[in-house]
Amino acid sequence: MDLNIFYILIAIFNILISIWNAYNAGKALEYMKLNNIESDWPRMVAYSALILSFAGAAYGNVSLLSIVAYYLGYIDIYTLLGVLSFSFLVFGFLIILFGIVITINSIIVASKTKRFFDIFIAAYNSIATIWNIYAYIRGFSIAFNILKNQFSSENRNSQGVFILVVIAAVLIAVFMVYGAYKYGRASVYKVERLFVQPSPIES
Repeated sequence: MDLNIFYILIAIFNILISIWNAYNAGKALEYMKLNNIESDWPRMVAYSALILSFAGAAYGNVSLLSIVAYYLGYIDIYTLLGVLSFSFLVFGFLIILFGIVITINSIIVASKTKRFFDIFIAAYNSIATIWNIYAYIRGFSIAFNILKNQFSSENRNSQGVFILVVIAAVLIAVFMVYGAYKYGRASVYKVERLFVQPSPIES
C-alpha cells in the first residue's frame, strides 16, 4: 500500500512538472516568434520540451487512472500491470528520447553561462536521463512480456478496459498540455518584462 501511495505521488509530480514544461515551451515559442528568432536548435528544444510534457502527463495520467480503476474494482491486477507496462514502454521511451535533447541543451547552456543554477539543472537532467535509460533497459523485457500476455489473453473485456484507460489518459494529457502551452504563449503579453531566455545557441 505504501508503495502504491509513493507511485501515485510520483505520477502527480510528473503531471505537475509536465504542465510547467508545457507552459514554458509555449512562452519560449511565442518569445521567439515575436523576436523573429528562427534558429533551428532553440525551436527544436522548445518543441522537444512540449512533446516531453505530453509524454510525462500521459505517463502520470495512465498511472493514476489505472490504479484508481484497480482499487475501485473496474480492472484486475493483470490489466493494471498491462496498462502500466504499455505506459512504461511507449511514454517512457518518449521521455527518454526528448529528455536527451533537453539534457544536451542544458549542458550547453551551463557551459556558456557558468551560472550555478544552470550547472545544477544540467547535472540534474544528466542524472535523470541516465537513470531513465538504465530503468528502461532493465525493465523493458519484463514490461514487454506482460504486455504480450495481456494481448494474447482471450479476455476481450479486459482488453477493452485497457484501451479505454489509455485513451482517456492520453486525451486528458492533450488537454492539460495544450492548455498550459496556450497559457504560456498568452503570458508573454501579460508582463512588462520578459524573463524567457531562449537557448544561447543560435546559428
